[in-house]
Amino acid sequence: MKEDGIFEQYDFYRESSIQLLDSVISEEQADVIPNGYSNSLRWNLGHISAAQEGIMYYFGMNQSGEIPSKIQEAFKTGTSPNDWSATPLTLYEIRELLLEQKKRMIETFSGRLGDEAANVFAFQDKRLTRVGDLFVFTLWHEGWQQGVINGMKRTLE
Repeated sequence: MKEDGIFEQYDFYRESSIQLLDSVISEEQADVIPNGYSNSLRWNLGHISAAQEGIMYYFGMNQSGEIPSKIQEAFKTGTSPNDWSATPLTLYEIRELLLEQKKRMIETFSGRLGDEAANVFAFQDKRLTRVGDLFVFTLWHEGWQQGVINGMKRTLE
């Protein structure tokens, strides 16, 4: 697949995430952790952005990324909203972050998907060594998170 096709898929995934975010009824609903889940809708929506930022910047370029570390820390794998002393971002702020990140990712990584990654990303038995492999992984991850969010929403309804 050519780069423009990958970025078209990214646009589709990200717009789907925005639509899911927009379908959350309220800030209060966003903070409920349904039975059987370890995190809230807000956490999962914020995690989409934090995960992509961490993977693409650290593994892709050996940099910290542009999302403030406070936000990355709140939404990284292994964290929980139960550990937050305050809500890190409103739904509107997460929405804006997702939109801004989409534009920035395309600008930053356009023409670089074939490049060697700065750091090897190991996931299960896979080792991703190219920037494009990392990017495609983040698309898979975003789609997977959308499935989790849809399941949570059904549980809450």
